Formats: sequence, C-alpha cells, structure tokens
Amino acid sequence: MIDPVQGRLSGRRIAILLESGYVEAELAYFERRFAEEGARVDFLSRLWGQRSLTFTGQDSHSLFTVDGDVEAVGDEQLAGYDAVIVPSGTVADRLRYTEDVDELAPAVQLLRRAFGMRSVLKAIICHGMWLVSPIPEAVRGRRVTCHNNMVSDIRNMGAHYADQDVVVDDDLVTARSTDHCHLFARTLIDLIAARGEERPYRAAVRTAPVRTAPVETPVVETVAAEPVAPAVRHGFTFSDLVAGYVTAYHPDRKLVDLRTSDGRAVRITLTSTTSAEFLRNLGDPYLDATAHLTGLLTSGRLLFAYGIHYPDQGGFEAKRIVFVGRTAGEYAAEEPDWWVRQIGELARFYRRAQFGDSTPVDYTDYRTMLRLGGDKSDHHVQETDTISRLVYGMASSYLLTGNEDHLDVAERGTEYLRAHMRFVDRDNDVVYWYHGIDVRGCQEKKLFTSEFGDDYDAIPIYEQIFGLVGPVQTFRVTGDPRIADDIDATVRLFHRFFRDRENGGFFSHIDPILLSPDHESLGPNRARKNWHSLGEHAPAYLINLLLATGDQRHADMLEECFDLVTKHFPDETNPFVRERFHGDWTPDTTWGWQQDRAVVGHNLKIAWNLMRMNAIRPKQSYREFAERLGRAMPALGADRQRLGWYDVVERALAEGQDTHRFVWHDRKAWWQQEQAILAYLILAANTGDEEFLRQARESAAFYNAFFLDHDEGGVYFNVLAAGTPYLLGNERLKGSHSMSMYHSAELCYLATVYGRLLLRGEPLTLHFRPRTDGFRDRVLRVAPDALPAGRVRLDTVELDGRPYAAFDPGEMTVKLPDSTEDLYVRVRLAPTDGG
Repeated sequence: MIDPVQGRLSGRRIAILLESGYVEAELAYFERRFAEEGARVDFLSRLWGQRSLTFTGQDSHSLFTVDGDVEAVGDEQLAGYDAVIVPSGTVADRLRYTEDVDELAPAVQLLRRAFGMRSVLKAIICHGMWLVSPIPEAVRGRRVTCHNNMVSDIRNMGAHYADQDVVVDDDLVTARSTDHCHLFARTLIDLIAARGEERPYRAAVRTAPVRTAPVETPVVETVAAEPVAPAVRHGFTFSDLVAGYVTAYHPDRKLVDLRTSDGRAVRITLTSTTSAEFLRNLGDPYLDATAHLTGLLTSGRLLFAYGIHYPDQGGFEAKRIVFVGRTAGEYAAEEPDWWVRQIGELARFYRRAQFGDSTPVDYTDYRTMLRLGGDKSDHHVQETDTISRLVYGMASSYLLTGNEDHLDVAERGTEYLRAHMRFVDRDNDVVYWYHGIDVRGCQEKKLFTSEFGDDYDAIPIYEQIFGLVGPVQTFRVTGDPRIADDIDATVRLFHRFFRDRENGGFFSHIDPILLSPDHESLGPNRARKNWHSLGEHAPAYLINLLLATGDQRHADMLEECFDLVTKHFPDETNPFVRERFHGDWTPDTTWGWQQDRAVVGHNLKIAWNLMRMNAIRPKQSYREFAERLGRAMPALGADRQRLGWYDVVERALAEGQDTHRFVWHDRKAWWQQEQAILAYLILAANTGDEEFLRQARESAAFYNAFFLDHDEGGVYFNVLAAGTPYLLGNERLKGSHSMSMYHSAELCYLATVYGRLLLRGEPLTLHFRPRTDGFRDRVLRVAPDALPAGRVRLDTVELDGRPYAAFDPGEMTVKLPDSTEDLYVRVRLAPTDGG
C-alpha cells in the first residue's frame, strides 16, 4: 500500500481487483491518484493458497505483486471499503474462471456480496463487466457503460447501455474504456468525498499487509485536487447558489452530488417545488425543464442550483436549477449564433431606449443615464465617451449581423461626435474630445474638462481614448476618410502632450491650460501613469485601427506599450499586477480609492490583450505573462462555488489570512465577467489548454445565466455573489458613464470570432459598407481580430450580392473597385486546414 497523504479521502479505503492482463498505465494512475487524495488502496486477487502472487501487465509486461486474497475477505472487511474497483484489460476474464462451472468464482462471489452493500461503491471500467456476467441480476435494469465490444453482453445481462464516458447509477459507477480512467477516478473521488459525511469511516479488518511494492510499474503524472473544505453549519437559514458538475444522482433519495469548479464535493436535495430551466439568450422564450429534471441529471453536466441552506440535517435544498446545455458537455454559449443573436438584441434595446422608433435617429435625444427599463433620467449631460461606446456597439453589431439600421445609428453617432464633441486645435495640429455637452432645450454647453471626481478639471487620457472607440470601429466598416483624419490627429495629441519622452509610456492626465502632465493643479494625478494610460489604447482603438489600416506605426506603438507593460506591471512578490505608477515607473500605492488594491478585471484584461499583441509581434514575454495571469487568477478573483468573478480586492494578505479581502463588497460587475470570458477564450484559442477553455465556459455560463435581463432587455450592471441582480443606486442603471453597450458588445464580437474560428473550427461571416471615398488605398482589410498567423483565411467575398474574386485569402484583404455609390461587401472567413 502507498502511504496516503491528508486529502479529500483521508481515512477511506478502496479495493482494486487484480490479475494478469491489467493495463499498466491505468493501474499506476489509480494507485497514485487515490493515494494523493488520502485513500488507502488495497489490491486483491485469488491467490490459490499462496501467500502472494505476481501478475503481468498486458502492454509492457510489467510485474505487480499482490498478497491480498479475495477468499479471505469477510463481510466486515468488505463493508469497510468505500469502493471496489474492477479494472480494464483481461483481469475480469481471468478472475471469473472457476474449476466447477456450477460454482461462482471467488472474485464473482465477492462482487455479488458487494452489490448487496449500498454503502460500497461498485466501480467497473471497460471489459471489467466480464466479472458481472455470471451474476446478471446485479445490473439488470441499471444504467451502465462499457467498452463497445461489451455492449451486447451487458444488454444480454438486462442492463441499459448509456453512450457516455462515465455513468453513475446510485452505487454503481461504470466507465467506457481505459482511456477514460482519469474521468472514472475523478468521479469516484467526488462520490466518496460526498458520501463521507453520511457513511462513517470503518476500518477494513486485515491480518496482514495487502500488497507489496510493484516491480517496474510505469509512472503516470497526476495533479492532486485541493482538499474539500469542512462543512460549515450556521444556526440560521440562508439562500445561496452552487454551481457544479453532476457526479451522481440518487433518484430514490432525491439527492444530487456535484463537483465544484475547484473540485469540492457538494450534495444538494431536490424537493417537490424544485423547478428547472435551460439557459436562454436575450430574446429567447423561457424553456422549462422541470418535467425532464430526473433525466437531465447525468454525469458531467454543469448546472446552477439556487436554494436554501438549513441549519439542521436538511442541508442544501435546491429551489431553482439552470442547465447550461441540453446534454452533458454542451454549453449554450457555444451555439454558432449565440453571441451574434445577443449583440443584435443589445443593439435593439439601446436603439429603442435612446431614440424610440424615430427614423432617422436624432442624437439630440441621447442621454447618458438610462433607468432599468431603458427610460431616460433627468440627467442632461451627453458624455463623449458614452456616445462613442454606443457607436462601437452598433458598428460591431453591423459587422456580425449586417443590420443596416445599426450601422446607420453608428454613422450618425460618429457624425454627432465630430460636430458637437470634437475640438480641432489647428495651432498644434491635434484633436481633443470634450468631456461632453450639457443639453437643455436648444442650449448646448461644452464641457471641456472632466466632471468626474477622480479626474475633475483635468483632461484624462482615458476619456480621449474612449472618444475614439466608436469612430474607429465605424471606420473599419466604412473607411470614412474624415474619421481617419480625426483618429490621426487624436493620436498626435497622445504623442505630443501625454507622452513621457524620458521614461516611456503615457501620462494619465494633463492640465487644461498648459497641457502639462506635471502641473500642480493635477493634485494626485500629477505625473502619474496607469493601465488606462498605457494598455487601454490596445482594446479601445489601436488594434482595431491597425486591422483597418495595416499601418505599422500603430503596431510600433502597440509594441512599445506592451513592452512597458511586461516590464513594469508584473510584481514578483504578488500574483496581481501593479496598476498605478509615478512618472519614473515606481509603483504608486497611495492613490485615491485604489491604494494597494487589485482590480480583478484589469488583470484579466491585460492577459487577453497580451495574447492579441503576441499575434501581431510574437514575443515570449507577452505569452508568458499572459499565461501566468491566466493560471493565477481563478484562485484569486473567481468564485469557485458559484462561478463568476469579483471586483476589487486587497493585494496584500494580512497576518493569518489566506484569502484576499474584498475592498467594498462581493458583488460581481458585468464588465469583470467580460474580461474573464475573453481572457480564457483567447488564451484557450492560442494555447489549446483545456483548463483555459474550462474557465472560459464556466465564466460564460455564469454571465449568460445571471446578467441577461429577459424582462426589460440589456444586461444588469451588478449581481450579488449568488447571481441575484443588484438594483440600487447607480447600479440599477442600464446606461451610465461606463455602461453604454461597449463591454457587452465587445464580448459578443470577440467571443464570436475566437469561438467560431479558432476554438470550434467554424466559418464566420462579416459585413462591410465601404463608402465611395472610403479606404484611400481602396483596400478593405477584413481580418476580424489580431489572430495568430496562418490560422484563418479569407474564403469567399460577395460584392453587392455577387461573387467577387479580387481578394487575397492569406492577407485577408479585398481590392475594392472604384464606385460612385457605397458598396456592400460580405465576406466569409474560415479556419485554415490544420489551423
């Protein structure tokens, strides 16, 4: 026996039956994996009167010595095991041999006795079902899986074959083949851990050691799961949410066993009033699943269970269950058009809320603040960056849907920004964007400097950056040369007045009189830098500008920014990035509300934008830093019980703490969820790492389950930790300084691009509307994002509804013809062969 360690299965015992013909890799995996979780593993066989026997594996003929005899195992010892495993290979066939054909072999007799003990899990994998053939009554009417070659056998036994990798039927666990031994073992670990509280530890009675050391057993690398946290019993009831993967369903007791994201075992109870539903998208009808609940509780399925904790033995009673897909391993957000339909619904909501049914839309009606249902508040200020964010969302919706009304809203918004929010400084040859305008009746008051408390009476760079976000996305679609001129002039503003020529990067604020980043009037923002001043250029406008123009000056600027990010943002003493700096790049841990605190979403945003930058100009430092953040963040900023991502936490742990404390609350903001979904989608698409993909799926499941407002439209600003919308103060608004379709639309657009083209190998259609004077070189660049070289090609092009051949598949460019009218271009992008 391998000495167990303290773990989820400490004090538990597992028996594995053995004979020659075992699969070496599987046996080594079981032996080490269960020991890692703290279980004691005994190996049993028929010893034929010998003190021990040595058996041979089927592949490399490794030797394994066993001295535990099945014929010596009494009922008390058998009942002391938490599980009895029949492994793959020809073990079962050899163990069912009997000299007297009218007598059951000793191993079959032991298994039959085990089937009579519901407290003992019977675990059978692959051809292990051979051992059940002499006792078919043990599995008659039960759901099982097995090797394909065994399907007829188990049907002849009267069992119901389930085409799944692992099947749990109460106290019987079966797996398809040795290739699924890791899933089989994980399911067993979860079940034993979940049954631990109701099944007291009983030591197996033994008179001698059960096994000796193996000879030349192959080593299989495994990863130990975290120990399960002790149960907490409160003296009061409270509601909560649990998210997890089904590991077992016990219909007779209405119990469901789940495994949480971090591997903890949780048991929930169904009641006569438990309802169930499928995850649905914006615009979709309610899909009730209550009548099918028992058939949906299959192993491996991810679900959310909202219910009530009771202080007595009632435990956790589920009142509402949400299934994230129709079958195990299926995720609704991976439907090909999920995000496309969602962005279309978002665009319709904001179009109706801001402009009603008017055609064309009139931006004098636009208001920054929108209440929960989309109606407008009495706030009269039109903020530049919120209009720009709305324009971004509408232009992105057009790219994915081809909805001409959405493009019209984007173009008219861009025109409104240019006419009302733009200041052209001809002396310095730059463009500024006003903070906003105060509109009251026919009067319009320009607001040159910021009105926000953190930035008051200054020009913050992030407002200028977000002034570009919508026009740049519109420029990608139309190629309007006037927009191009405004963009270039704003970038010149960054370089002439915000740029730090001595230490590199860009300052976060300049004063409005001298346009200096070092003026004393800036107070705590004097000579400061942060993520917004350096890294935010990339996602807001600069990558999209590079995609639209191909101008390598923009790639140079991106490279400079991300070189500084990888140089100054990592902290070797802390898993979170540094976010604020003095002019000389020394960390600033005293600024305003942030102090020495971490914004979880910024860490994630840095990760996914580093991967995009790595696709533009690959560097090991970009990829390593991105992956480091991706691997660290789930344990630091994710809710491992309920899923979803938190907001702001303390970077430092106080003495005696092992959990980073929330700064204000444990609510979850919609934009933080976007950062997590995109971080793990883009990391998974670039690395092929299954753990990153799992995090992406879990993050998307929580967002789509709890942030979509199916009654009024749009998405909620914040939800409580358990997913209930938080509808107080500014957090009940659908439109605000930061909420104007940008983040939700960016999520829909990029999730579609990476999910379809790189993760699922599906084609993608995009729509463009080049103006007659659009794109001065008459080249339309249709790359959907900064993707790894060679992964995607331009497959087909239609020009005004007809096939068009003047395009470069590899460069993803279309040579536009001269035209006296605006063109409509529809392109189909596809993954390259082997991409």
